[in-house]
Amino acid sequence: MIPLLFTDSAGDDYGLLYAYPRAALFAEAGFADLTGFEALEEGGKVVLRVRLSRLANPQNAPGGFSLTTVAVYVDTGPGGETELPGAGFRTPDDAGWERAYLLTGWKSEERRANGAAKPVEFAINGEWLELRPDLPAGDYGYFVATGLYDPFTDWNFRPVRPGGGAWVLDGRAGSPPAVDILTPNRSQTRTYQEGVLPPVRATQNRYLWAALSGAAGLLILMLSLFLPRR
Repeated sequence: MIPLLFTDSAGDDYGLLYAYPRAALFAEAGFADLTGFEALEEGGKVVLRVRLSRLANPQNAPGGFSLTTVAVYVDTGPGGETELPGAGFRTPDDAGWERAYLLTGWKSEERRANGAAKPVEFAINGEWLELRPDLPAGDYGYFVATGLYDPFTDWNFRPVRPGGGAWVLDGRAGSPPAVDILTPNRSQTRTYQEGVLPPVRATQNRYLWAALSGAAGLLILMLSLFLPRR
């Protein structure tokens, strides 16, 4: 498994120029701003890590944050579901998801397309929200999205409607409820306009890891040549 590390621009957690709900609870900034995503291998299993600009917990959720919903949909093989429930996007025709991981301050769980759900181990590790699902290591595709937590929707994404309100986002009718998405190689605005969210994959940072490995090898060689020998 090739480790993945992607960053996302700060301050872009407004979807397609959405206005946040008018309730005072949502006056804080950055709590749904996705800034990083990692997929690592540990003990033959995948570890998923998501970083937000800040963790806000005005409602004292046991998970340590209460205003944000995080969803990671995983493409583990051919086929799969093409609708990304909650986030409101579609996948490209050649990709779909088989497993999804939904994280809020009150629960962390794996979901399948047939509605089955089970808890997933979760912890805050430094500045990262860390999930440890029972997912064998592999070079998968990932669709990552954040939204405003809503306890009354199935996937806990607060909806969007024209005119907004105290508890809903203000945006165009039919807009995706996700306020931030991971799109390292294309415009976020274009992705919202088209409604299709491409996955991030290991092949996208394969050359980065190769370059880092080569640089590390060169450094070791130089040190061996120039450091005094005893």
